[in-house]
Amino acid sequence: MIIFWEYWVASSRHQDGFAAPLFDDNPAVLDLLGGDAVADAVTRVVTAGGLDPVTVGIHSAWGGGKSTALNLVAARLESFGHVVVVRVDPWEFENAEDLRGTLIAQVLDELQNRVEQTAEESPKRKQVLGRLKDLRRRIAWSRVAGVLVTSAVKLSPDLPGLIEALTPEPKKPDSDADTGVTQGMAGFRTAFENLMKDVGGIKKVVVLVDDLDRCLPPTIMATLEAIKLFLSVKGMAFVLAADEVLIREAIGVHLEGAARGGFAQLYTEKIIQLPITLPVLSAEQAEAYIALLLCKNAGELPSDGLDQVIESARQRRLEGKAPYVVDHGDGSPSPSGEHLRLAARIAGGLAADVWRSPRAIKRFLNALAVREHLARAGGAELELEVLLKLYLLEVRHLNDFRLLSQKTSHARVALLGDWEGWALDESLQPPEVSEETKSWAASEPSLTGHEAAIERYLSVAATLLSDVHFGGAVTGALMRIIEKLTNASDSTRAAGVLDAKGLEPAERLIVVNSLGDQLTRLSDVGPVIESLVAISEDDKDLTEAVSVVLNRPTVFSVLEPHHVVYLSRFRDVLNAIVATAGLDADVVEAARQELSEPPH
Repeated sequence: MIIFWEYWVASSRHQDGFAAPLFDDNPAVLDLLGGDAVADAVTRVVTAGGLDPVTVGIHSAWGGGKSTALNLVAARLESFGHVVVVRVDPWEFENAEDLRGTLIAQVLDELQNRVEQTAEESPKRKQVLGRLKDLRRRIAWSRVAGVLVTSAVKLSPDLPGLIEALTPEPKKPDSDADTGVTQGMAGFRTAFENLMKDVGGIKKVVVLVDDLDRCLPPTIMATLEAIKLFLSVKGMAFVLAADEVLIREAIGVHLEGAARGGFAQLYTEKIIQLPITLPVLSAEQAEAYIALLLCKNAGELPSDGLDQVIESARQRRLEGKAPYVVDHGDGSPSPSGEHLRLAARIAGGLAADVWRSPRAIKRFLNALAVREHLARAGGAELELEVLLKLYLLEVRHLNDFRLLSQKTSHARVALLGDWEGWALDESLQPPEVSEETKSWAASEPSLTGHEAAIERYLSVAATLLSDVHFGGAVTGALMRIIEKLTNASDSTRAAGVLDAKGLEPAERLIVVNSLGDQLTRLSDVGPVIESLVAISEDDKDLTEAVSVVLNRPTVFSVLEPHHVVYLSRFRDVLNAIVATAGLDADVVEAARQELSEPPH
């Protein structure tokens, strides 16, 4: 039997005997997702001469593989001797005084490195280094202006000293270079364009920009302005890895009113000539990804054997032969049968909001590993398949999992028997469980016979029990629906409700969780509460999900009395409001009033 905690650990252990799971959130350098097609396409675009200059956008939601795709592009560009690759992460210099200047300086640094490493001593080399120095001084003058304004210097400042202090120092200053200083950034683009024409042996400079969607709006705008206003000349290419929706939102925040009329979309379209949206994972792709993760981390295959497994999966994916990762039965390298069965079971049990995102899959696997460790430490020697089934119930049907965990031992045994009997059409549906759990209850293995170990596990799991959702599948389409549902306009929200009701159940759950996350961030939670109530009407399972996101003290604290009237159907929420100390007296009284009347 696989014991996750034993092989999902780092090679070195801490003194307390614990170790961290290997599945981290860092971008991958090994292509387990079949992203080679996207990487190849981006590489061809940025190295070809058809679009020059060019900006490519690699878009996906949280955890969708943007940074991994950027790594694959960088690896391919290494084979092009005439290409200079500049890796930029604006998040790292978000607190810099001059964001645009810092980004431009990174490009100049890489150019200078290449010139110094490859060009022989010559008048041409000296001229190029001199131009680089002049461009640095232009950045310095821009920073000087900022210093003068922000510090309100009124007397005669030491401008040469300020320039010297603020000029990004080249690694090998050329004392013979032209020392004339052109003030400000005016003409920078022309000077940079002339520099690119004169740099020998370099046909392209490709700037890979990562984590832009992590940044605050001013940093995002400064990065886009540096690209468009100063660096976008022939010989330059940019690849931006970011969530397009979040970038547009940031532009909207920064430009305020101008962006509300669609200007933010026009702004990004003007900068990004070729947007590429990474596809979300299908259930079949998720199964293959999980199998490859397990195989890789088990360490049972040599590196060339793992490469063969990955290549075989790629070929089957191209041919449309699912499952993509298989044991060929001919002695060729392959995952173990146990890994393949487990991958199929996990992928089949996960909801769309988890298996569509590689990062969410990793977090699910890590959380499962933690639970297995705690279960074994607590004396609950559960088979991994049984543990997985319990954890899938916790992730996908949290209220039903809470119901099971709160039962007495005798009542729990009876409930499990009735639950699985109903799933096999041998008895009626237990009145306490939701309709959506039928497929879960019918899945293998049966929990009957494991009651004692399950009870020990549930006592341990209570320490981890939380509102489990992984997010990360908030696509652009879902984001637009969420924006409608939070709008102050009644008609806009009504349109959003219709859109939400037309979604698949897993997508509606993503919308509910996203709305719930906003409840404590907004100055007026009324529109969100009205939308939550409206989209869950006549939907028992979604009503339970809404109850989970509402039933939190942090939400209670932002409620006003007129919000409570919308919660008439949510009796558990109303009871919790009444029982929570320290809330506004009028809110508590409104909850009592609603409880005294029939739900409406």
